[in-house]
Amino acid sequence: MAVLEVRNLSHCYGAKTQMQVFAVKNVSLRVEAGELLGVIGHTGSGKSTLIQHFNGLLTPTSGEVLLDGENIFKDKATTHAARFRVGMCFQYPEYQLFEETVYKDISFGPRNMKLSDDEIDRRVRKAAQFVGLPDALLEKSPFDLSGGEKRRAAIAGVMAMEPEILVLDEPTAGLDPRGRDTILRLVEHYRTETGSTVILVSHSMEDIARMATKALVMNRGEAALYGTVDEVFSQGDKLVSMGLDVPAVTRIFLSLHDRGVPVRTDVYTNEQAAAEFRRLLGKEARA
Repeated sequence: MAVLEVRNLSHCYGAKTQMQVFAVKNVSLRVEAGELLGVIGHTGSGKSTLIQHFNGLLTPTSGEVLLDGENIFKDKATTHAARFRVGMCFQYPEYQLFEETVYKDISFGPRNMKLSDDEIDRRVRKAAQFVGLPDALLEKSPFDLSGGEKRRAAIAGVMAMEPEILVLDEPTAGLDPRGRDTILRLVEHYRTETGSTVILVSHSMEDIARMATKALVMNRGEAALYGTVDEVFSQGDKLVSMGLDVPAVTRIFLSLHDRGVPVRTDVYTNEQAAAEFRRLLGKEARA
């Protein structure tokens, strides 16, 4: 059974008014436990609206969201429980830091879960370890941290709730290349160590191609493409037609193919590119 299932979900803003617009239209997907689902799409494609249904922050106009087969909108108690089972980290989460110390900020979620002080302490320190924050920083004000440290502290606050599903909306937005790589390594480490399901919203096709097991491409509120990373990225021409910034290596192979070079066009990693060039050179040598 899928840990998360979305069935024919639609969301309309300004329903029954002249301004009504469907931000999400009839989207269905299944996410298995332990998977990393990458969600890709232009700004305004419906990505953020879609993920806010996963823990009940938004109620669908139509359709269902199921956690372990149970509709999270069944009743208020079920919806409330979903907010802890699906941890949501929005863009620029450091803007939501507000407590006196980093420790108190990370512990905010677990305290709302009515956990014991010992359990809260265990979770705070474990989450801080996952994001690479040393104990010495826990008693500092979050506003004394660097930009990258603030981002990691905010993500740790979600991890400390130990959600079954961790949803990250553009977690590297605004970071320099070093900070971006650090955050992505931490996410990979967290998933490997905990076995948790991760949903990663990103504009970076390279990151999704490298990290994800499945990919969802949103376009004008619809699920334009959905499947394994191989299934989605093998359709590079469709991604380009939607104006998406496909991996640079994919663009190279699409261009070579357009110029008559007999190469595959479903190449999206450097390793695949090297293998394809070896195949091509080997073929020419035999000829």
